[in-house]
Amino acid sequence: MKKNKRVRIYGSGGHSQVIKDVLELNDYNVTEVFDDKPEGVHHASTHVVNGARKNINEFPHEGPSVIIAVGINAERAEISNFLNCTYERAIHQSAIISDKSTIGEGTVVFAGAIIQPNTAIGKHVIINTGASVDHDNIIGDFAHISPKAALCGHVEVGEGTHIGVGAVVIPKVKIGKWCTIGAGTIVLKDIPDYSTVVGNPGKIIKTKSL
Repeated sequence: MKKNKRVRIYGSGGHSQVIKDVLELNDYNVTEVFDDKPEGVHHASTHVVNGARKNINEFPHEGPSVIIAVGINAERAEISNFLNCTYERAIHQSAIISDKSTIGEGTVVFAGAIIQPNTAIGKHVIINTGASVDHDNIIGDFAHISPKAALCGHVEVGEGTHIGVGAVVIPKVKIGKWCTIGAGTIVLKDIPDYSTVVGNPGKIIKTKSL
């Protein structure tokens, strides 16, 4: 099938390779790949050019839509603040997504993920491989729901929060912004902003002071 949809990728590490694979499966043509450190790219990345950090004024902000293909949440947020581009989504064909849910610009949804009805996914979010996001969830901008993580109904996840691999969040729990929920953690109660939580049951081991 002819690829007739053009898109650009910002980032050239391993995460970008997964995004590129999803895009190509959906018949997109990746026209450009940018990275702020093009000398340290993933071995499968080719023809990578300098990103916007060195010269924001010369960066081609106009053009095909962009996906920020950077796995670190804070870096994704930072990049989105200095780019003046339109953004594309990347959604794997095997993902199951209710048409009663919404997905923000720049967000990626990988193979086998499930998003149930009345869930709102923010901008530049990663819903990773096999993640389960149940009904009536609210996922803030720049969050990352890792592979095999499971969020039950009416869960809220704040901006920039990282839910680790295989973590489980029970219904109606609210997790604050810029938190880290460790791999395999079972979250049974609300979590304040900037907290790191690990274990079963999940316990706060530190909270960043501002």
